[in-house]
Amino acid sequence: MSTTPARIRAVAARLFAERGYGDTSVRAICSAAGANVNAVSYHFGGKKGLYVALIQGLGDQRLASAQRILGTPASTVEEVDTRLVLFTEETLAAWLAEPELLMILFAELQQGFRNCGEEAIASLGQQRAVLVAFLRAAQQSKLLRPDVDVDIVAGTLIERLGNQVVYSKVIEANYGASIKDAEYRLHWVRQTIDILLHGTVRRA
Repeated sequence: MSTTPARIRAVAARLFAERGYGDTSVRAICSAAGANVNAVSYHFGGKKGLYVALIQGLGDQRLASAQRILGTPASTVEEVDTRLVLFTEETLAAWLAEPELLMILFAELQQGFRNCGEEAIASLGQQRAVLVAFLRAAQQSKLLRPDVDVDIVAGTLIERLGNQVVYSKVIEANYGASIKDAEYRLHWVRQTIDILLHGTVRRA
């Protein structure tokens, strides 16, 4: 049986994603979670504390994943490819499991962090730094071309991952493919990493 904080987190994520921060009340959250109206203040220090905890939780989870998979340098091109595929698969799976959190993050990015400080996404910035460091180490080991801008590669990958989840319904309607389908998701991941690492032009 889920704990009160866990129920509050789950309900709050859904309501914040559906209604936005300003139109979601503590009373509505507690009512839907079956909790006392004072539970948000008790467990999270108030509505803003709960909101920040949701975003920070997403970042902390993704940072831990990046550190585990990409925290040490690769020794071969094949290892770079394999570990990036694993990182991408794991990130997609986590975001698909809790798409509301990603929607909240996207809303904050678009609004210039109107409802929380940028410190709430510090872990997500660190996640990107781990990815960049992994790619840069591979470049220094001559596993990537010296002219490749690893910051652009990392940014492109992270942006595509987020877009696939947030706009999954639009993508499915337009292209007939769903990132929620495990077989297609694996195909998408492998194709994305292959294109980012090796490009599409056939070379002699």
